[in-house]
Amino acid sequence: MEIRLTGAADHGEWLSLWNRYCADQGVGLSTKVSETIWQRIEDPDDKTKALVAVDASGVTLAFLNYIVHPYTWSDRMLCFVVDLYVDHPWRRRGIAEAMIAHLAAEGRREGWLRLYWNTDRSNERARALHDKLARLSPYLSYFLDL
Repeated sequence: MEIRLTGAADHGEWLSLWNRYCADQGVGLSTKVSETIWQRIEDPDDKTKALVAVDASGVTLAFLNYIVHPYTWSDRMLCFVVDLYVDHPWRRRGIAEAMIAHLAAEGRREGWLRLYWNTDRSNERARALHDKLARLSPYLSYFLDL
């Protein structure tokens, strides 16, 4: 398996996985929104990026979307893992853990302070992995929809 940054050739596979991810989350996004996200990922000046995990035959197994941003309590950047999705047939094979490890290695090379992410409280499988890899934040998340 290869884990790498997305390129233009990954658009179709990323979009296919993205649509499955959104369906799993119970979210219906317009084509315009999905295309805007992809444009951000592909824009070298945007902080939104994506990794894909691809098997030896070229099948895209998973994606991880992330945003690197400044942090007011440090001179180092933070990385927010926005979305992590492993396609159903490939789950429980260590792909998510490998993707997080890959991103963490990149962050160490780049001098980031930390990775962080949100997980639904009810997602026990994901939380079991996350509890193994990281510590639970003491902070609660609040949302003010605009």
